[in-house]
Amino acid sequence: MKTISSIIEDPITTEELENTFNTIKKELGAPFVPNFFQVWGHAPLALHGIVPAMKYILGSGVLNRKVKEMIMIAISSSKNCNYCETAHQVFCFAMGALPEQIECLVNEHTLSASDDPKDKAAIDFAVRLSRDPNSSSEADFEKLQKLGYSKPEILEIIAMSGMAVFYSHLAAATKINIDEGFAEALSKTEVK
Repeated sequence: MKTISSIIEDPITTEELENTFNTIKKELGAPFVPNFFQVWGHAPLALHGIVPAMKYILGSGVLNRKVKEMIMIAISSSKNCNYCETAHQVFCFAMGALPEQIECLVNEHTLSASDDPKDKAAIDFAVRLSRDPNSSSEADFEKLQKLGYSKPEILEIIAMSGMAVFYSHLAAATKINIDEGFAEALSKTEVK
């Protein structure tokens, strides 16, 4: 049985779609338009709703981008979204993550106790929210503030949790094929 992403060929490129694809490459710092966005290019209005989450939640803001990428890996792995897990491993490695960190994020959905406790707390909070958004509490907010997170950063952790669930859902439901560029980049690391 074919997957949705294998039956959909590259979308017909229009000037508007090309502009959207250029924005995606710029925001991600990617040399190509990932298959995820290529597939959603067949539904331009949906794509216009999908891109701002990536642009404003993942690509902008005050929370460290590497932490955001780690959140994406942990949540997408917990949601069994191989595409998002793979793509964000590549971005995370590019930002200096270590193979052991990526392995822990993929297998345990967290960082090890020897990693930065601030990063670990953010990831653990985001992963918990991805499973139960009603579990957030005043104690979580206080704990994250004591570790040095500002109010905007805490809200971005929450937004990243929601974005990771959203993107993982879209990628898993369409069974996006892993980009050759991502597969090639990961083959050069110790984590596969």
